[in-house]
Amino acid sequence: MTHPKFDASDSDQIHQDLPIDRKVGAPKGIRALMRGPADVLTAWLLLTGVNLYFHRLIPLDETRYASVAWDMWIRHDFLVPHLNGIPYHHKPPLLFWIDNLGWALFGVNELWLLLVSPLCALASLYAVRALAGRMWPGNLDAMRKAPWLLLGSLIWGAYLNSSMFDMLLGLCVLIAMIGLIDAANRPGWKPWALYALGCGLGLLAKGPVVFMHILAPFLLGRFWSETARRETARWYLQGGIALLIGISIGLAWAVPAVLNAGDAFGGTLLWHQTADRVVHSFAHRRPPWWYLELAPLILFPWFFWPRCWQSVCRKDLFADSSIRFCAIWFFVGILGFSAISGKQVHYLLPLMPALALLISKALTARAPADLRLGDFLPFAVICAFGLVLLILPMLPGIKLYHWLQTRQLWWPLAIIATGSAGIVLKIKIRRLTPYSLSAAVVMLLMSSLAGFFSSTGNAFHLHDAAARLEKYLKAGEPIAWVGKYDGQFLFLLRLKEPMTVIHPDSIPQWLSEHPRGHVISIAEEQNPVIQGFELHTDYVQLYRENWLLVQSKGNGGGMR
Repeated sequence: MTHPKFDASDSDQIHQDLPIDRKVGAPKGIRALMRGPADVLTAWLLLTGVNLYFHRLIPLDETRYASVAWDMWIRHDFLVPHLNGIPYHHKPPLLFWIDNLGWALFGVNELWLLLVSPLCALASLYAVRALAGRMWPGNLDAMRKAPWLLLGSLIWGAYLNSSMFDMLLGLCVLIAMIGLIDAANRPGWKPWALYALGCGLGLLAKGPVVFMHILAPFLLGRFWSETARRETARWYLQGGIALLIGISIGLAWAVPAVLNAGDAFGGTLLWHQTADRVVHSFAHRRPPWWYLELAPLILFPWFFWPRCWQSVCRKDLFADSSIRFCAIWFFVGILGFSAISGKQVHYLLPLMPALALLISKALTARAPADLRLGDFLPFAVICAFGLVLLILPMLPGIKLYHWLQTRQLWWPLAIIATGSAGIVLKIKIRRLTPYSLSAAVVMLLMSSLAGFFSSTGNAFHLHDAAARLEKYLKAGEPIAWVGKYDGQFLFLLRLKEPMTVIHPDSIPQWLSEHPRGHVISIAEEQNPVIQGFELHTDYVQLYRENWLLVQSKGNGGGMR
């Protein structure tokens, strides 16, 4: 039986991609392949190292997820996640299980929480490389390019170090896709088991949204897989069974959790969190064309590279069945997320490997050409971003985010230097490869991580506030959160009991009942006034674009 992914054009490409090193009599491509994993690992280490040096858990999302993991840890309840003592139905438990596993091995610490997503990203880089090898056997250039193109995609690299669910979901999707490609290459039950595993883990990672990524390539298998065309009934029977097994993996947790937590938890988890986001989102509601508006950002730097568009838009490229697989994976996913009411940029992260794979093959289909004027455009855009970051805070009468107003001067200069260095090096080398663009994006992300967190002060972390609150608690002075509580301090303070939460109108009564107590609130003003009641501000800091205040009775005692 012929290999469904291998044809004469691939064979020609192997010889094109493997120039002979006459000194050692071995293909340079093999040596490049051996260097590839080390190269991308080095870039990952640099980016992750900078992140871990500057990054702390960011409110709201990262501190919330850390608090859910902490609540699971102190309760020893690994079935139903809780937030501040209340069942947490917004996300499945896989990320929280991984957090708790790390704490069991290394002790409770924040570093592990910040490492989970980067480790998933690193595994994804190698999974993309493995997927390229399965789709284009022997094409060593595509195998080496694919992880670099993924790492060099701006939004994927920007969220690589976020302590959220999307990198974990992306890894689950890649597991499923490897199984799907294996099922097309060598029919049998083993590849479908991998597809089922990716589906099940994806359900446990972020719920039914995993189907937005893995369902279309399977259902449209006849458009890209010779196996699906030749053995249609077998393809859909085995794939359908694999999906049922994957769903069973998710239900193996969901059903006991619902039985334990009650119907209200189950209804919200299994229905409202998915259906409401699709039809009438309660958060992040955007118009259908929102992703199209952000295309230059989502597709950076490839959006600004004319040679990339020329390579991808060739008709003959889509004669490759694996290219059609990548196109279905990416474009059907984009259309699906565009149709959903709730939208965020990071929802697209599990789709980015498809784009990286597609471009990696497109760019290896032809020999490198001489440098053109358009090849400088991505570097020019990087320089332009640095110039805007440099000049914008200097212009009068423009309302900016506070971190733009207080940005460190070296930050935009470093970005301008990155873009300028790319232009100068390309003029000298007279060639442009995607590696140089990816390296420039990695440098851009490193400087932006360092620059952003250096410029924001305490606004995007709560460690100084937590240190102050810890002193109050040790002195026996109670604390209470005012308004909607998202678990900002549950993990940071290692609280063993839920945080007291009160309504803003209840501040006078609570402080009268707790004369030495402190109330924590988020306000748009630094000194909000409660009519008829005097408050003393014990601590204040920027909180994103608002203020975090710790206050007590104006004539009360307590620590100051």
